Amino acid sequence: MQSLFVITPTVADVAAGGIIPLAQTARRVSQEIQLSSNSVQAVGNQCRGSYFKVSGTVTFTAPAAGVVELGLYQNGVKVAGIESSASVTTATTQVLTLPIDSIVRLDRNETGVFTLVNEGVAITVSNVALSFVRIF
Repeated sequence: MQSLFVITPTVADVAAGGIIPLAQTARRVSQEIQLSSNSVQAVGNQCRGSYFKVSGTVTFTAPAAGVVELGLYQNGVKVAGIESSASVTTATTQVLTLPIDSIVRLDRNETGVFTLVNEGVAITVSNVALSFVRIF
């Protein structure tokens, strides 16, 4: 089994359109899935043509009211249907947690670089927990 569990246990500001920080590896089984520059990279030969279960949460506040939407990107392209959103009504004090939960696939000839992108108003992230598990 190949898996990676990454966390960001510290506060980080993320602008609208910015990448959600992935700061450290909490657990990893296999070198073929790794954390690199705020992204999860599925780079090994066994990852090609595989399916991955992606799940996690992002906890945040926002300095202004508005809609926060998180999207999962694969190799710089938004993965259709993998998004989560919430409305912030009370700026700065309203703490929200959005889930990400889906299955993604790599083609036989590609490796994958996955990032979480804030597609809504600016946010202040207080916790991120994200797991990638190769399911077959």
